[in-house]
Amino acid sequence: MVKTYKQMNKSDDKLNIKKFSSLQYPQCPLGGDHSGETMSLICLEKDCLQRQILCCCICQEEFHKGHQLKPLKLLLCEYDQQLREYQNISLKQYEKDFLIKKINEQEEKSLIYIQELKTQINNKLSKILNLEQDFFENLRKYVKMREFSNGNQFAVIDTIIQNQTNVEMLSSSVKKLIDTLVEEIPEKDLNYEEINRIFDFHINDQKDHLHQLETQFNQVFQQQIELLQSKTQKTILNKVQQFQFLPNNKHPQVDILSPKIVKASSSTHGYKFAVMTPSLDKNQTTVFGFKLNCVHQSNWIAIGVCDLSIVQNKQFGFAFQSLGHGGYMVSSNGGAWSSTTSNQNNVVKCFKFGKGDIIVCTYDPNNQTIIFNKQKSNTTFKLDIPKSDHDLYPCVLFYYALDEVEFIQPEGINKQ
Repeated sequence: MVKTYKQMNKSDDKLNIKKFSSLQYPQCPLGGDHSGETMSLICLEKDCLQRQILCCCICQEEFHKGHQLKPLKLLLCEYDQQLREYQNISLKQYEKDFLIKKINEQEEKSLIYIQELKTQINNKLSKILNLEQDFFENLRKYVKMREFSNGNQFAVIDTIIQNQTNVEMLSSSVKKLIDTLVEEIPEKDLNYEEINRIFDFHINDQKDHLHQLETQFNQVFQQQIELLQSKTQKTILNKVQQFQFLPNNKHPQVDILSPKIVKASSSTHGYKFAVMTPSLDKNQTTVFGFKLNCVHQSNWIAIGVCDLSIVQNKQFGFAFQSLGHGGYMVSSNGGAWSSTTSNQNNVVKCFKFGKGDIIVCTYDPNNQTIIFNKQKSNTTFKLDIPKSDHDLYPCVLFYYALDEVEFIQPEGINKQ
């Protein structure tokens, strides 16, 4: 409701209020508790088993728990806003034809690749299945080899000797012999208790390995599924988050050369923050980079993210001696800086970097980490970032005068 209210009262949407505020919704036909409730919500789940796009608030509680729902009024408002944003951008027919053709071709290639990957995975799983069956069959063989009391094992040898000239009988006997052979015979004879104990150990060990395989398999595929879902939901049509340095979010002795380039002024040395806006998304991973254009010969400059409210309260200075400084950064001398974790603050345990280097930052709010990657050597370092209600922002921390840093958008990182 709050989101709908804000959306409907944005300055550029005021013209839509009359258009959408007079909507008349149908009443829910399900009866019972649903009687009299209007169907003003839209279920956006493609795999919804109810196959019901329109729903009321009771439908939401009974059939659509955990689903992505949106008020129809807000959906119309967002769609109308998109139409007005793109109404001045038209494509020529040949441009549309080219883009559609390109999309179709890439879709076909991607689906073929996924189908081939599925076949490869199934083949490997089948191999694991066969190996698992062989494992237990070998255990059975070892037990059967102990059945000397009934003479069955020696009977196989006798049959082979007695039927040396009968191809059919000899083949059948040899097959029985092969089927009963144990692949690996113990170094010493074992009694029942020893065999049982060894079997328990190997069976549990086998079970543990399978559970590890399942966990790793699920983790890798879940990460890929979430990545594809985020790309599908966001789509390339959504505007890329444009980070920039602003005059009110920096130390007075930091100059903004452009929205994405900052430079320490020539006045004096000393710690001074420059913080970018907007804040990082709390629900999905954000990747960005910093390029060191100019670095003092003593080589100390830090990049990462920070809590803007804390940094502002400290007048964009930096007190590194204790926790609570607001930053989660790495410095060019190999230092790590954490506002909340003592063993990751004011310690030299990271890679070193300098002029010309590009440091890629991957902020992952779900795993509560930020990973720094030195692009030239592909070395990485991870910092923990505990969950907080406060927003985090990309930042640069200068010390020496005339140092210069450039922010790199995600789409520009691999072009550098």
